[in-house]
Amino acid sequence: MSKSIITTAVILCVFCSAGMLFAQEKAVNPFDEGISASVHKQAVLYRNKGLEYQRTGNLDMATSFYQKAAAMDPSYGVVYNDLGVIYEAAGLLPQAEESYLKAVQIDPDYLSAYTNLALLYENQRKLDKAEFYWSQRASLGAPDDPWTQKAASRLNDIRAVLSNQPVSFGREDDVLGLMQDVSGQKSTFKKDDRSLSQDLFRKAKMSFDRGDLAMAFKEGLDAQYLDQDNREIEEFIEKVETRALSR
Repeated sequence: MSKSIITTAVILCVFCSAGMLFAQEKAVNPFDEGISASVHKQAVLYRNKGLEYQRTGNLDMATSFYQKAAAMDPSYGVVYNDLGVIYEAAGLLPQAEESYLKAVQIDPDYLSAYTNLALLYENQRKLDKAEFYWSQRASLGAPDDPWTQKAASRLNDIRAVLSNQPVSFGREDDVLGLMQDVSGQKSTFKKDDRSLSQDLFRKAKMSFDRGDLAMAFKEGLDAQYLDQDNREIEEFIEKVETRALSR
């Protein structure tokens, strides 16, 4: 897939009613002792202005206002997550990673940032890191929350893949534990990867036909991971991106 591909974290933002990526998930803004309520209020105004610009597609102005909000109140964790989404959309992945990590450092209970980190690492195929942040998201969220359930599902998927990879030094115990969790799936991943890829690709196309672009994108990426030279899958993923961003 082309280097310019926008990751799942950015694609999924079009499915949020507010038009922003996971903006409604639990977020707490702990104050530094030196930050007054009036200063924080101004930072919130800057952030809201940034949201307005982002909704209209003016990412430069959105970034400017998010940066102003962060400079005014460095303890405003939510705005770092906002910046991460912008950077990721622009393909600035190191900056996106840094911003998401800053968000969870400031607010360890900020669910959106864990989701975005997990998606960022998953799409870079840094599966160990993706596993960690999906685990954090799954453990912190309410059991009946749809994204908690999605996190648990992705965690199981990634653990299944990891358990079928060669065991690196120092990970023997971890992998043995994961193998028990995914024993039913483990044999499937040992079959012909291309056959499994085609099965996942069929599911992705069915999800696309139902209008579930988020699931189509996820299943398409999974199919491509197992058959990375398949141009048809790559073109399908690009089509899903285009359809999602045009909404």
